[in-house]
Amino acid sequence: MHHGKWPFGSDWLSEAVAECYIPLLQVLDRLDEQHIHARISMDFSPILLEQLADPDFPHIFETYCLERIDLAEKDIENFNENGEKHFIPIAEFWLDFYQTTLRIFKNWYDGDLIGAFKRHSDSGTLDAMTCAATHGYLPLLLDDANVRAQLRIAIATHERHFGKRPRGIWLPECAYRPRYDWTPPTGDEQTREHKGERAGIEEILAELELEYFVVEGTLTKGGVPMGTYPELLQQLHTKFENDSDWQQFLFQTAEREDRSLAEIYAVRSTTKRIKGTLPVVFSRDRKTSEQVWSGEIGYPGEPNYLEFHKKHHNSGLRYWAVTDSSVDLADKKLYDVNAIENRITSHAEHFIGLVKSTLRKHIKQTGHDGIVCSPFDTELFGHWWFEGPQFIEKVIRLLQEDNDVRLTNCSEALDQRTRKYEVIALPEGSWGEGGGHYVWLNHNVTWMWDMIYSLEGQFLTSIGNYYSTKKPSKFFTKVMTQAARELLLIEASDWQFLITTEGAADYAEKRFRKHCKRLGKLLEITDRITSDKKPRQKDKVYIKKVEKDDHPFLEIDLDAWR
Repeated sequence: MHHGKWPFGSDWLSEAVAECYIPLLQVLDRLDEQHIHARISMDFSPILLEQLADPDFPHIFETYCLERIDLAEKDIENFNENGEKHFIPIAEFWLDFYQTTLRIFKNWYDGDLIGAFKRHSDSGTLDAMTCAATHGYLPLLLDDANVRAQLRIAIATHERHFGKRPRGIWLPECAYRPRYDWTPPTGDEQTREHKGERAGIEEILAELELEYFVVEGTLTKGGVPMGTYPELLQQLHTKFENDSDWQQFLFQTAEREDRSLAEIYAVRSTTKRIKGTLPVVFSRDRKTSEQVWSGEIGYPGEPNYLEFHKKHHNSGLRYWAVTDSSVDLADKKLYDVNAIENRITSHAEHFIGLVKSTLRKHIKQTGHDGIVCSPFDTELFGHWWFEGPQFIEKVIRLLQEDNDVRLTNCSEALDQRTRKYEVIALPEGSWGEGGGHYVWLNHNVTWMWDMIYSLEGQFLTSIGNYYSTKKPSKFFTKVMTQAARELLLIEASDWQFLITTEGAADYAEKRFRKHCKRLGKLLEITDRITSDKKPRQKDKVYIKKVEKDDHPFLEIDLDAWR
């Protein structure tokens, strides 16, 4: 929040709320009213919760909807004047869409989307998961203290908004790292001093009482029995000179075809004693996920569905259908909202058929029931694939009438489990390109990790000085608290993602450098305080300005880094 509006900034958030979160809430509301057994596990990133809870957000979202209502009305007027009446039904569709969305936001939910989701969480329909505080890419963070802080603050934020601790977590980018001797892949000599044996991500999850997480199915297939795990304890992180070498950043093993992705496994990467209970892992099912995710071979590529990429030059509203994923944007046909219902039903039936065939194969292979886990970015449903929420609703309605498949969510599946979990080890990786860290660690973004590692190291030194001070002043605490916020913000995985994918590279670099500069300045102030120098008046003015701009996690606890 408070870092721009359009094309990058708060409009991103408002767009997701209008096209994804409110439509999905409406699906859950309708199903609940009709006593239909909907069960969904859904991750709420802590930084997203803080954005939605920001007191400025209701006004920001209302303004966003009113702007689009105005754009739709002007389109209708222009189409009438220009004789382009074939566009008018679609313009009227968008006019109604944004008017209805705004009315629902204000009148149904009173501007409180978190409260609306919390009601479904309290009823058991929604298994609300957490994520790292700012979606930090955990395997690459400099120190386990930084990993713990991302997770501890995430849990505290989730508990504040949902009234209870989360049971599961969506690891950012499904990125996992086992225990081994780790060396930072880049950075100066001081950064390299942080090399050494690092805890497996699952160990930290166990310590923080998180019961489950989700991984890319290729990692599960590449897991090896505990007895041979030491073969994986190699030095994986080496700085390479070119892109082809960076892509080797994942140590891969031969796939285990006998390992079913429809099984729930406990995860361990060390023979050392682990504090807490081993977390279990749900594996992303390939067949069902690909059909829902892919615009090339999957459902979003349906010719009658709304084309995401082509927008009207006047308003930016979308008027065209996919038509054919291979044709030029100039050849797209007009969208017809009345032509999609049959296709949604057909795709939902096909999806359920894939689920059944996967489960039958699992039963034949293992002799017992399995679970199909199909995870996606929330933005897929309603944003990238406009008809996605309707697809989800149709799938749930059809499953309600099905005698072979039972809908569940992750927490409910664990509660109803009666068998012991097989313990496996997982290789390092993510659900990114190539299964490794390449999207977040390549020659275009190495400079970012140099800055992150340097500032993470400085922050840990400052936190040590803070706790060694007998009685820290209120101002010292205020500065350290804001420094903690800035640190979390520079650790967000989105900056590297936006640069690598060229989605908004200039914006990402600008934002990243701004937060790094602020963190550096705040750490300079803490150094002066530690040296028994009184803070200067301009230090107090500076901290006040930065707090106004960047204020997620108001109740942030510095103990998270201890």
